[in-house]
Amino acid sequence: MRDAIEDLEAQNVSGYILDLRSNPGGLLEASVEIARMWVENGRIVSTVNRKGKSDLRWARSRALTDKPLVVLVDGGSASASEILSGALQDNQRALIVGTQTFGKGLVQSVRPLGDGSGLAVTIAKYLTPSGRDINKLGIAPDVEIALTDDQKQQLRRDLTLIGTKADPQYARALEVLNQEIAKGRENRAESIDF
Repeated sequence: MRDAIEDLEAQNVSGYILDLRSNPGGLLEASVEIARMWVENGRIVSTVNRKGKSDLRWARSRALTDKPLVVLVDGGSASASEILSGALQDNQRALIVGTQTFGKGLVQSVRPLGDGSGLAVTIAKYLTPSGRDINKLGIAPDVEIALTDDQKQQLRRDLTLIGTKADPQYARALEVLNQEIAKGRENRAESIDF
């Protein structure tokens, strides 16, 4: 992610779309580190164990860019991708486009068993920076756009259409991003007038 952002910054892009659709998540620490690449200041996530003890993760004033960001999510966006999208949304760093995310707000640890198998044990839950517990609720998009069954089938038949203007959710995300870029330009123009 760092390499991609730095490469695109060198190309002087105007904004970003981060596609987290159907992203089932990954490691908590990875989502925190990725959020820190986008968020300059503020809380990223907190985890709360069953005894009520909380562990907070913060941005470190090392964001790689402050350019407009839109995040695409859907019902397949879960766990670490929800931590990231919740952190970006709550810190007003990105607009979220798509449909409600899955709602997996639990931190799990895999404990090895003697026969070589493992047991996933829930050890904590996480909360977004504003304190939202998204378990079973998910992250609600700022701009909702669902795909019809026909649109889903078309994208499944031709995966090269995903992330193009033929992908209705991506096309809407691009519209939202262009609106945010235009707002930024208007704001800069207004500040120059003074």
